[in-house]
Amino acid sequence: MSFRGPFGADPGDPLAGFRSELANVRNEFATQFNRLAGAQRQVGGQSEQTARRLAEMEQVLAQTQATRNGGGSAPGVVRIEDIPGRRVPFDMLIDIPIGANTTSVQQGSVTISQEGPFVAVRRFATFMSALEFQVTDEQAGTVARFAGRSFGRFRPIHSAWDIFDAHNQAETATAGFITALAFAGGGGIAVPGAIPAFASSASGFRTMEFDGRILVVNAGSSYPRQNQPQGVPSSFWSTQINSPFDLGALDFFERGEVLTVQVSPTHVNNPPFGNVNGPNLFGAPSGWPFLEGQYDTHEGITVPVPPGVLASSEDPFATIPADPISRLPDGILTIGWHGYRIIQPVSP
Repeated sequence: MSFRGPFGADPGDPLAGFRSELANVRNEFATQFNRLAGAQRQVGGQSEQTARRLAEMEQVLAQTQATRNGGGSAPGVVRIEDIPGRRVPFDMLIDIPIGANTTSVQQGSVTISQEGPFVAVRRFATFMSALEFQVTDEQAGTVARFAGRSFGRFRPIHSAWDIFDAHNQAETATAGFITALAFAGGGGIAVPGAIPAFASSASGFRTMEFDGRILVVNAGSSYPRQNQPQGVPSSFWSTQINSPFDLGALDFFERGEVLTVQVSPTHVNNPPFGNVNGPNLFGAPSGWPFLEGQYDTHEGITVPVPPGVLASSEDPFATIPADPISRLPDGILTIGWHGYRIIQPVSP
């Protein structure tokens, strides 16, 4: 028979107290282990959730990068086709006045508005005549102003395509012109009704035909559009007379950029040429025909015939020593690009 003490330990067992203490330590360790295991499971769940969120963010970033790269372009390059926004056909124009007797550089500019960038596909140009002339009647002392026939009409921007270049004209039967000595029946009386086919009465090319060089300057950081500082000849700006010129690549203009066009005319509008005038034809120091009147037949201009100018065949032109016509061949050069706007909402 064995005897147990009050705490249930056998007094005859010397390790009874140690075993009891060891059991307590085991229980406490199990409790702490279970607590740490629960904390680990909680941390592991949070780590898995964080890892999933990082994976989702990496996937969104990859998709965004693919969109900006156009699905295969170099990093940092966005294709025009991938720019968001509505495409609207658009013509961007710049009007540059070219006044009479002007050969200095003239310029005009346009600013790309904030609605969105502009993409140019073609370029073109035309020249509109605004020719007017003033007639002074020396006898009555009156001054009258008229518009030429080309007023408001669009003319070629270069003379390379002019099939009428140096095309001499035949007699022009317009009553009122100073005439050649056409003697009626040998009586020595000059009669009106014709203008002689002098070089001075036949223009070298079409009235109000423009020639010049065109320089395009982008105020932004864009690459230059030509390598010549004076610009491209107007004969290279379009095909034929005024047909659009297809660009070698789409030309992109960002919103807010300022596009400037500088034009250098290579001659004045309707320039006089040669020396076939009154002094060389009739030996007088001055007088009709006047070099400035070479385009009169185009424009419907006639020199008023003073009284007595046709009274004698000996010196029929002596009474017109000065030109009573003041010609003002003004014009407007229009430079344009055809393409489309990418309409984008303005950010707040």
